[in-house]
Amino acid sequence: MLLYYNQWTLNSRPIGIFLKAIILITPQIILETLAERKTKLIRWKKGWSWYHSFLSMILKLLLCRSIIAIIRIINKGKISV
Repeated sequence: MLLYYNQWTLNSRPIGIFLKAIILITPQIILETLAERKTKLIRWKKGWSWYHSFLSMILKLLLCRSIIAIIRIINKGKISV
């Protein structure tokens, strides 16, 4: 998912990067919440809920996207091997 997200947001502006992250994360959060409520596959600890998962996944995508953007800036004009 991270690789697809990075390719999808390659030429996007910051607001587009954020909105595309929300689009990718929302179905996953819905499935995770349903799995937690209806099955015993997932057990969240006390104090943890769907919005904690949502925020942590958004932050992970944005952090990884930022790191890759920095690497692209550093390697601009160089040939990757």
